[in-house]
Amino acid sequence: MNDMTERLGLYAVGRMSAPLPQLLFREQFSGDTGLGAHLEVTEDFPKAGKTIGLQVRSDESTRLERSARGYIYRGEMSHLVYWLQHSVPVLVMIHEHESDKLLWEFVSANNVEVEGAEWEMVVPFDQIYNSDSAPTIAALPCYSPHLARLAIDKPWMDLIAEGKTLSLEVDEWINRPSARGRLRFCVSAKGGALDAVYDWAFQTDSDMPYSFRLSSLFPWANLCIDEEFYRNKGAYIDGLSESVIRPWTVEAGEIARFMLKFSLNDLGNSFLNAERFLRRGDFPSADGDTGERENRAALDTNDAWRIYASGMKYRLYEDV
Repeated sequence: MNDMTERLGLYAVGRMSAPLPQLLFREQFSGDTGLGAHLEVTEDFPKAGKTIGLQVRSDESTRLERSARGYIYRGEMSHLVYWLQHSVPVLVMIHEHESDKLLWEFVSANNVEVEGAEWEMVVPFDQIYNSDSAPTIAALPCYSPHLARLAIDKPWMDLIAEGKTLSLEVDEWINRPSARGRLRFCVSAKGGALDAVYDWAFQTDSDMPYSFRLSSLFPWANLCIDEEFYRNKGAYIDGLSESVIRPWTVEAGEIARFMLKFSLNDLGNSFLNAERFLRRGDFPSADGDTGERENRAALDTNDAWRIYASGMKYRLYEDV
């Protein structure tokens, strides 16, 4: 399958999700194994952040085969292992180009058959993505919706941890509040050059202004105004804390515009450390750092007890 058919499939999911009140489509820009997008289950405020991972394929893909029941989807074992252990449920969706329909199936151990280094499952013709199937999809089991929210946002946290600048452009219609909206992530390299801009859809409480909503949308981050940007726009107020979220301009008394910067808070840093341990077994050292520890298996009992007794319960060896 070429990039164009893949994009058409993702656009179809976004287009068909737009009228569904239960589900909000969000494309995944990077950082996940085989998942090109997610659906967020919309609920009354406060949001639990329950999400569903999506693997979208076109019916023109050479990896698909038609059967009497539906399309036979074949995938890599690394994807299957990852998806079955994922904190979010995962759907495989097939976009039928001619009929412009989306078919779906939930990836579970009961739905797949393993053959050698590959696995396969049937995506039935009668499971069509629409308003009738949306409640069933929204009710799929999820290990922890709060953990899922952090897992989905991990690529953003990784960018900050790598030293890049993650900014947020916000436009708010202050006289016409809405529960749905769009934000823009701006990613800049260490030198300040803009790398990319990504749209980010959200669903929250329409009765709250953005300055109060953002902490619930990004619980892993501290947000403050971009001081340099505000100074250049003549909107910086000396003596007023950067943590006070305020627009740099209000156009025609209607649109308030913000430019904000992210930094990781305690929750964000703790999640990255925990994720490294859960994924790769990286142990935190006494100073809280993590990393692969060479010769860990060679540590003998006496060394382990000596280190434990010295109070370094989570550090498996001393740096030389």
